[in-house]
Amino acid sequence: MNTTTYTADVRSRPEGPSGDGSQRPVTAIAVGPVSRGTALARTFRAEWTKLRTLRSTWITVGVSVAVSIGFALLNATSTVSEWADMSPKQRAEFDPTSSSLIGVLFAALIFGSLAVRTMTSEYSSGMIRVTFAAIAQRRRVIAAKASLIATIGFTVALASNLLAYFPSQQILRSKHIESSINDSGVVAALVLGAVSVAVVAVIGVGLGTILRRTALAITTLSLAIIGGQIVGLALPESARTYLPSSALQATVSVHRAADLLSAGRAVIVIVLYAAACYAAANLLVSRRDA
Repeated sequence: MNTTTYTADVRSRPEGPSGDGSQRPVTAIAVGPVSRGTALARTFRAEWTKLRTLRSTWITVGVSVAVSIGFALLNATSTVSEWADMSPKQRAEFDPTSSSLIGVLFAALIFGSLAVRTMTSEYSSGMIRVTFAAIAQRRRVIAAKASLIATIGFTVALASNLLAYFPSQQILRSKHIESSINDSGVVAALVLGAVSVAVVAVIGVGLGTILRRTALAITTLSLAIIGGQIVGLALPESARTYLPSSALQATVSVHRAADLLSAGRAVIVIVLYAAACYAAANLLVSRRDA
């Protein structure tokens, strides 16, 4: 077990007069060894305090929920109104589950952007120096930020998916094109969609640490998630399926299209992107000045 011993030496200052009028000496106070687990727990508490006291955190949560539900309802309503004009091919390819979980793409971008700001805001304000001075193991800071944002992202995204799915299916039921929670792949889509949001949040922390500039990091993340659809047009179809945007779509798809990975493979692809960003962030944060 790795330990660190903290010693507070205040012997240069008298504590005050004793009963006989003399000054009582103050001896050094040695605080016992702090285990790695205790140090990590303290880091998590510190980062959680930062996160929960920021108004932007709760605004992000509210916006994510509203966008996920709103886009799902709009998509379902639009599908119902245009159903009669759709071609047989479009009807056959329609995925009611994926249609209801379109908000996952936006939730991933929203939480990814929040994750970026947890790092870049400290760099821009200079607060990162205080953070790293208080917590010598810089990698613990990144681990705490990534874990907390990912946990919040997963929880909020899963709740949003459920809140978006059921009313959307009620709308689609008017055309008898709805899916059921008991259908094969539906529960997996609900859960894996939330997992993908959490993983993108880790990517956001990594990009924020690597680039240290909010606008640059969020632009990079946006291009990967949304702009990837445009960039993918210049790539072979076999490579296009491995772009982050295509992988995110695949995680919430039940009717598997030819140009999409399976949901499980799509999650693995997103995790690999996150692992690469996280590893690069850990490497750089240990070598660069704050």
